[in-house]
Amino acid sequence: MEMKQVCIYCGCLLGSIETHSEKPKPISHGICSACLPKFLKGMGQPINDFLDTLPGALFIVDAECRVIASNTKGLQHVNKDIDAIKGKLAGEVFECKHSKEPGGCGQTIHCKACTIRRVVTRTAETGESALRVPACLDLAHISKDFTVRFYISSEKVNDAVQLCIEDA
Repeated sequence: MEMKQVCIYCGCLLGSIETHSEKPKPISHGICSACLPKFLKGMGQPINDFLDTLPGALFIVDAECRVIASNTKGLQHVNKDIDAIKGKLAGEVFECKHSKEPGGCGQTIHCKACTIRRVVTRTAETGESALRVPACLDLAHISKDFTVRFYISSEKVNDAVQLCIEDA
C-alpha cells in the first residue's frame, strides 16, 4: 500500500512511499529541500555539522553532480575546504583528469563510464539507492601510475543525493 509523504512544515507533497503496515496512517511526514535549512537553523546546527554526525565521507550533490555540502571526513578525503568544493562538479572536486578536457566534467566521452556520475544520476532520477558500488579514479596526471579504488553508496534526500565514499 502507498501513502502520501508531505513536508511537515509547509505541507507540500514529497511523493508516495510504500508501506507494509496493516493499518497505515494516510500521511507520512518528511522535510522538503526548501524547509530543510529552516529546520537545521531551528536546531542551531549548520548542515555541515549535521553531516559530521553521520558515518563516512559524505557529499551532498545535486542531480548534475554539483557539491552542495560535505562533512569533515569528505573534506579530508579530497584535502579541500568547503569553499573550494561547494558548487563544483564531482570530477572537479575529485580531480578527475577528464574534467580538464574540453567540455569539462560530465561533457566528455569518458563521463558516460564514470561510476560516480552514473550512480548519482540514477539515484536522482529513480530514487533508487546504491550500496558499495566499486569505483576507481585515475590520478596518474597528479601522481604517476596512481589509481584510487573505492566504494560509493548513494541515497536520494529530497532533491539532492547523499554520496558516501568508502576506501576499498
